[in-house]
Amino acid sequence: MSKMKLVLLDDDAYFIEMVTAYVRTSEYSAAFTVSAFTTREHGFAYIEQASEAFILLAHERFMPLPERVFEKRHGCLMIVTDLPAAADIVEYPVLCKYQPLNRLLSHVVSHYNEFTASRLLKGNRSAQVISVYSAAGGSGKTMTAMHLARELSLTGRKVFYLNMEELPTAAWIEREEEPDKSGFSRMLYYGKNDPKLQAAKVDQYKRKHGTMGFDYFPGNHEPLELAEMSSKDIEALVQSVLASGAYDFVLLDLDTSLHPRVVASLQLSHQVLWLTLDEYVHWNKMKGRLQQLYSMPWGPDWMHKVSLVVNKFSGTLSNESSGLPVAVSGYLPYIPEWKSYGRADAILVRGAFSESLAALPMFRSMVSEETGHAVV
Repeated sequence: MSKMKLVLLDDDAYFIEMVTAYVRTSEYSAAFTVSAFTTREHGFAYIEQASEAFILLAHERFMPLPERVFEKRHGCLMIVTDLPAAADIVEYPVLCKYQPLNRLLSHVVSHYNEFTASRLLKGNRSAQVISVYSAAGGSGKTMTAMHLARELSLTGRKVFYLNMEELPTAAWIEREEEPDKSGFSRMLYYGKNDPKLQAAKVDQYKRKHGTMGFDYFPGNHEPLELAEMSSKDIEALVQSVLASGAYDFVLLDLDTSLHPRVVASLQLSHQVLWLTLDEYVHWNKMKGRLQQLYSMPWGPDWMHKVSLVVNKFSGTLSNESSGLPVAVSGYLPYIPEWKSYGRADAILVRGAFSESLAALPMFRSMVSEETGHAVV
């Protein structure tokens, strides 16, 4: 990521110390270098002498800014306030300083990318798209996808999780008290109207899962929105996340159908973790779906991306695996304690299931290779 100078004007020395320390030790160290000033005299003198473009983050106590500030070439201007911001002032966004610093800086990146006419602020990572799929419900797909996202995050990889189920298990992902649950809907809206703006908004609407460590868009629990998604919608959404350059993996948790959004997701994927259970109904649905996909024009060339994994495995395979277009590549254990649980937290604990997932050949190859496979 090519760095941008962030000039911070605020007479609150503690706030300045927090911001500079956070930028230095977080993912934003690749985006910003910070110059901070607690007095108008020193801040404006620095701006007058600045020769490079910069983003100006000025507390409202420094307003109005002198004319000479606007004569300088800067990326954009944002105003910081001590109170919750009710509205923006003309073209200048107003940001409350008392919010998580990752969200504050996400707003800065998003606003700059939305309105800049020059280079975008983005990372230099190139992500693989990984889908978790099953031909039948009840295979533990979302549970596996979330544990996979967590295991990848624990290796130091940056992961973005997208749940594409028509009825996603929102309670596993979001806290009930989360104030803003419309990020997913807003991202879909921007994708239909302005893909460039959609890419600029990724930083603003993403959230980080407090337990599992991955990023996601909150609010994907409207069945009608998912049902009406087209292949172009999912392609635009995935591309907007890839365009941020912030991730090593984009993880898609898919429905069991062949809805256009699911087919497009499978085609976009570099790898597919396909779950099945060692049960007659699951096995036959899996065989039928594999044959259905294999018969599609892109099917034969696509099958090498699939890693077929048997979940809830008891130790002996009852169904015959010969004759499948792909071989079984791994097994995940049956966890009796997960048969009945009162809270989602109980199945998000890292244990034997996570260890088995991290031991799969697919996982080992993902973390041992350089992630240089961006979708075009």
